[in-house]
Amino acid sequence: MPVRNFAEQELDLVKEVLQSGQLSALGGPVTPRFEAEFAAAMGAKHGVAMNSAMSVLHASVITAGAGAGSEVICDSIFIFGALAALYNNAVPVFVDVNPVTHNMDPDKIEAAVTERTKAIIVTHAWGLPAEMDRIMEVANRHGLIVIEDCAHAILASYQGRKTGTWGHIGSFSFQASKQMSTGDGGMAVTDDDELARQLDLHAGAPTFLSVAYGLHFNYRMTELTAAVGLAQLAKLPQQIAGLQAAAKWFDQAVEGCPWLVLQRGPEGAVHTYHFWVATFRGEEYGIRKEDFLRVLGETKCGASVGYTNMPAYRHPVIADRLAHAFHCPAYKGQVEYPDGLCPVAEDLVPRTVLVYTYAPEDSLKATAEALRKTVEILS
Repeated sequence: MPVRNFAEQELDLVKEVLQSGQLSALGGPVTPRFEAEFAAAMGAKHGVAMNSAMSVLHASVITAGAGAGSEVICDSIFIFGALAALYNNAVPVFVDVNPVTHNMDPDKIEAAVTERTKAIIVTHAWGLPAEMDRIMEVANRHGLIVIEDCAHAILASYQGRKTGTWGHIGSFSFQASKQMSTGDGGMAVTDDDELARQLDLHAGAPTFLSVAYGLHFNYRMTELTAAVGLAQLAKLPQQIAGLQAAAKWFDQAVEGCPWLVLQRGPEGAVHTYHFWVATFRGEEYGIRKEDFLRVLGETKCGASVGYTNMPAYRHPVIADRLAHAFHCPAYKGQVEYPDGLCPVAEDLVPRTVLVYTYAPEDSLKATAEALRKTVEILS
């Protein structure tokens, strides 16, 4: 079962780096090796290692040409794509999600495209791939760069193709809670030589021989982090198989329960379960959310309900217009995020039931049994 495992292989590689005396990726051999092996594992041509996935998203927005006066289409559950847009003074435009997949609804993207749109950031929610074929159709029709946020969805696939390789750039997270962890860190993948070159400008140094030729960020990964990443990458398939096996226990725990709707689909998608997810629909069966929460507590179930309890555009940074992009003279549009903008997300987020799947087997089985008891009591 999936538990964090940092052992001999990590120690050997870290020791190799320390003995080399070369801890920086600038000139170090381990980071390029990690980039190449990670890209190959994902089925991509290039890998560009950075210090976090937020750095990857930010650099991707820059590379897409989305800056002051432009717009980036984002999903309405997660804030991270919108933050990446705001970092570069682009305005996020939110698209609603599918109520079953929790992913961006391809049918609603076209209406969000304007003459200012430069890119689409697609989050693969909780480890389930979005309908990338349909999203790419819209993007290609309008000449938009597609950035896949795969922070939850490493080794997930859709129609036989891994997440991160459908769009122009894939962004992966190695933060401590993710399916593959280096403590912190991130990776961009792309098949485009020029996009890789531009991304790499932000993964190296902001100057060349102390001369600044452009406004480039210093997002490079250390050799020590890359060493841990190499070792973790080798273990990743087995770890993902463990997460998928754990998710089945929770499926079984709620089997036959009509008021917990599993996150499923689309057809041809392979879920890698950063979280096991369902949606609470108890009111339709005479069960109040308050009672559901109370019984979860009584059974000592480790599930949480509600995620952030708000769509992305109600986060204070958006609602209170705390970013320069909202006040930038280059942006001629009116920035409005009214209630009801994305009704599915507004309804879905407070009802989202989450179980973190990275835990010891006995803990996961206890949580699954507590969830089964909760369903039995309320049904």
